[in-house]
Amino acid sequence: MIDNRQLSRDDLIDALLDLKHDLGKYIRLPVAMLPPNAAPDELRSAIDDALERTRRGPAGTRSAREIWRAFLDEAGAALERTAGLDPLTDAVERALALGATEAPLARAVTEATLGAVGERIQQLIQEVTGD
Repeated sequence: MIDNRQLSRDDLIDALLDLKHDLGKYIRLPVAMLPPNAAPDELRSAIDDALERTRRGPAGTRSAREIWRAFLDEAGAALERTAGLDPLTDAVERALALGATEAPLARAVTEATLGAVGERIQQLIQEVTGD
């Protein structure tokens, strides 16, 4: 494991870009791909896919929680002094909480909640890069 206090700026940016791709993109994709008239059970299934089978690839399937924890293990300490880590953490926690919600969810709210993860990652990237 990398000592995250020793991450170079380039390694930190790479970790954030990986997070943007693996979590920010794929956490919202199953819901975004639903037809406009999707039934509530289809939305629930898409939410489960978004959270539990977030990233699928040759190395297997990873959940949103696994991707997030791996990112924090790698880069969390290097980001402790940034303004953007707390809003990103809040966005991820709200997204993960969708999986525990038993009440019917509105699609627009669900899409906004999942989409906020990618938006907060992008804001943190901009903070770190100075763009």
